[in-house]
Amino acid sequence: MERLTDGVRFADGTVERVDAIIYATGYRISFPFLDPSVMSAPNNEVALFRRMLDPRYDDLIFLALVQPLCAMMPIAEEQSKWIAKYLRGEYHPPSREVMASEARDAYDRSKSSYVASQRHTIQINCQEYADELRRDLKRGAERARRAGYRLTVPACAGRTVERPNGA
Repeated sequence: MERLTDGVRFADGTVERVDAIIYATGYRISFPFLDPSVMSAPNNEVALFRRMLDPRYDDLIFLALVQPLCAMMPIAEEQSKWIAKYLRGEYHPPSREVMASEARDAYDRSKSSYVASQRHTIQINCQEYADELRRDLKRGAERARRAGYRLTVPACAGRTVERPNGA
């Protein structure tokens, strides 16, 4: 599957216009739909800001790419709130440099807290992580207010998408 600027080309040669790609990998973290220069996770290592956002991109967001020590649903709900505010312009992250530094620091702290294995590279403590997201939302809301609630990611809802061959 090859991601194009306006769609996805599948192995059989067909092309579909899409707004999002959702891919679930389990414990083997891989992103075969992305060029490795965009995103890869050698040895399951991936350092994302708040475990969701790659500081290099405004529009590449990961949901539930964590291994919680609790049920996934409460964590996915907290992440969903963060993502929704981000996409609505009600949350602005810090600078890319700060995001990259904080992502690496959080990853390193997590790595030192759990078993050193590929299975545990995305392990989180649920309460600590949820509390961190809530605190971050407050700081990001203030940054968004100062920036006039401008959208970080351009809106595309309501856009009409034509399907090839009348599909």
